[in-house]
Amino acid sequence: MKYYLLIPALWPVYVIAKAQKGDIPDWLKNYNFDPPKQCISNPAGPLNPRESEARCPLLVDDETAFARRSWHPWTYPPACVEAEEVTDPKLCVFTYTKLRGELGISLVTTPEIAAAGIGILDDPDERWEEWARGRIPLTVPEPPPYEVRDLKDKGMGVVANRTIRRDEVVMHKYPVIVRILDPRRWKQEDVLKLLHRAAVQLPPKEASQMMQLAHSKGGYIVDDIINTNAFGVILGDVDHSGLYLEVSRLNHACKPNMFNLPLNLLSEQRQALIREWGFNCTCPLCTSPSETQISDRRRGRIQDLLAELDRPEIRNHAAVKRRVDEILDLCDKEGLTAQVGDFYTIIAEIYSNMGDLDLARKYGELAVRELTHYAGYDHERTRSATLFLEKLRSNNAHV
Repeated sequence: MKYYLLIPALWPVYVIAKAQKGDIPDWLKNYNFDPPKQCISNPAGPLNPRESEARCPLLVDDETAFARRSWHPWTYPPACVEAEEVTDPKLCVFTYTKLRGELGISLVTTPEIAAAGIGILDDPDERWEEWARGRIPLTVPEPPPYEVRDLKDKGMGVVANRTIRRDEVVMHKYPVIVRILDPRRWKQEDVLKLLHRAAVQLPPKEASQMMQLAHSKGGYIVDDIINTNAFGVILGDVDHSGLYLEVSRLNHACKPNMFNLPLNLLSEQRQALIREWGFNCTCPLCTSPSETQISDRRRGRIQDLLAELDRPEIRNHAAVKRRVDEILDLCDKEGLTAQVGDFYTIIAEIYSNMGDLDLARKYGELAVRELTHYAGYDHERTRSATLFLEKLRSNNAHV
């Protein structure tokens, strides 16, 4: 039985948050809480009741914040650095300390991307996330079905404290720091200064928890913590690294029972990759030579079968079906259920190239269903599979 972890993405929408005048300190008396807006945007989801109030904000950076006397909705005025090329944008740190009313988040990104992702700050209607996931509840039970414990030589880790049902949402968390993935357009020392500010502007509780996370690569500690623990996130259609506090405590396993990572690799390949993250894997699979040999044979066979499907002489229904059935069986035995959606996408493309649009559509629908379930409805792989399925349906309609 497999379980999975849901990590919400950052939605590129904006809903205006109204300031409470009675909460304004003296030093903010000249702050403009109602800056002009320049465009209409979509609401944060199909159930959002405040569509008429949705607006895109003007871009904010260190200069415009003080020129307009407003850096709404950010808690602090952004700090920025110039790119090495004059044609490239600034890089800034944007911090908000009332996410969902109590959480802090710092973005280290460009002003354009920060404006595009501003909707995460004030989405009043989480129900649309359930709607997009096929109405699977997003509620995490209280108390949660896990606890963070000291696992001695393995450090701090997440341990289940009761039986977890299939499809039960175990964590529903937001990142505390989101950093643009490729910062090479800016000087490294400038990027590190922004990371330092991103950390110190977080609420004390979250900043303290962040500093207790593992770090393994050396260099400035906040940068090291992000490089060791972050997950990939998309913000404004640009790759970023997202640092999640409790999610970072999840234990690694090459045959996982919760959150499946793309580890359809042989044992030596996995170990080489894992060492880049600063640890040697001691999961049950890697510590059992006999199980490792069996697993390597299965995963090697999956790789061989996928390579065979690329050969033109295999492109007949009987040969494709045999390989499809075998791969599905191997994925089930290896606990690679979360990767089946990607496999269905490959099969849909194969049948489409063979001219069998009915089977292509069947596997395209399976791909979208599985990717939505495991990767998320807003993941790039899911969006790509959905666009391919729409194309297939359009072709069927014209046959």
